Amino acid sequence: MDVCNRSLDTVRHSRNLGMEVLSAEEDGVRVRLPWREDLVGNPDTGVLHGGAIFAMMDQAGGMANSCRLYPNFEITPTIDFRVDHLHAPTPGKAVICHASCYRLTPNVTFVRLTTWEEGEEEGEPVATGLATYTRMKLDKNGRVVS
Repeated sequence: MDVCNRSLDTVRHSRNLGMEVLSAEEDGVRVRLPWREDLVGNPDTGVLHGGAIFAMMDQAGGMANSCRLYPNFEITPTIDFRVDHLHAPTPGKAVICHASCYRLTPNVTFVRLTTWEEGEEEGEPVATGLATYTRMKLDKNGRVVS
């Protein structure tokens, strides 16, 4: 979990969005995005902006990679990300994303993601996603190995 918290601390937009790591294990990560007025996409509805939800999901996917690769550390930039926004979350409610790295190849990671309203993990997801990330290995000095 420390690796994931450090990841959140070093990514400015993650800090600005107020993301929080709820759990981090080899088989997956849970990240919370709070509902805040400044994250609302449409002030008439009070619904969280889809871009904020996407940013949380992408960050959760990267952290799922870190957990799967631990104790090794690699940089894993996003190659491709498909999100299906299934329905708008309830205004005033935080959302939680579960991300799991389900396959590793020598060069690519594959991640599944599901996002729910807080307290509704057994209900209808707000969004689902599939993402791929490039594996960039680092040497002992933190430089990318080609």
